[in-house]
Amino acid sequence: MTVNTPHGVLDGKVALVTGATGYIGKAIALKLAGEGATVAVNGRNRQAGEAVVADITSHGGRAIFAQADILDGEQVTRMVDDVATQLGKLDILVASGAGASHDSLPFRLFDELDHSEIDYYIKSHWLTRAYAVQSSIKHMTRAGGGKIVLIGTDAGRVATVGESMIGGSTAGMMQMSRTLARELGRKNIRINVVSMSYISDAEPRWHNSSEALEAKQDAEGKRKGMLENLRKRMLFDVTAKDIAATVSFFAGPASDAITGQTLSVNGGLSTPG
Repeated sequence: MTVNTPHGVLDGKVALVTGATGYIGKAIALKLAGEGATVAVNGRNRQAGEAVVADITSHGGRAIFAQADILDGEQVTRMVDDVATQLGKLDILVASGAGASHDSLPFRLFDELDHSEIDYYIKSHWLTRAYAVQSSIKHMTRAGGGKIVLIGTDAGRVATVGESMIGGSTAGMMQMSRTLARELGRKNIRINVVSMSYISDAEPRWHNSSEALEAKQDAEGKRKGMLENLRKRMLFDVTAKDIAATVSFFAGPASDAITGQTLSVNGGLSTPG
């Protein structure tokens, strides 16, 4: 992480990153802090969240921990209000997390899902983002505008076996963002989506997936399954820092002319239109 400077591109900005206690969310929080923003690090686990805050502050950045379960809309609203009150405003929202937690549902074939699992996919991959966005709008309006970046999966753009509900929910989130770009533009608020596939340094959820999708070795010791197929098709490795760099672009002034867009960072795995 780079130490904050008085002239970082996000100097003076206040950013909230949901699901920021590990992997992609943590990388985003560190990146935005390194660009000069004061970062509210959201998560359920206080110990993990405060560790991220300590990492940021030890490198000269500014951060607080904002505890809330983003699956609970009421908790999200209270958390966002508390962040805006404590830090004085809210300029940037990065809505991440829930879809790739340790206790999230794995990749499953549609006919193996029960109704409660279908509901959970929708909530974790779509409604968590909606809760955070809706709770943030009034604070960004008061601040004179803002930047919203939603994190999702390329399964929302490209049909992917094992991700019918993950992809379907994310597609809904993406369409929501396109509509909100029109609605929120008059408030000087931009909203964009960063989507991805396999991230090499973020622990993937391949355990307990449908048998046909499991990453495993055959009798000859060769790796196969969904994960291995993704790796073989990728042209370039993608890490959590790559996602964070893209989020930083959307959060900063270089993207002022962009809203309502989805950018895939997937190492060339696919090229959705």
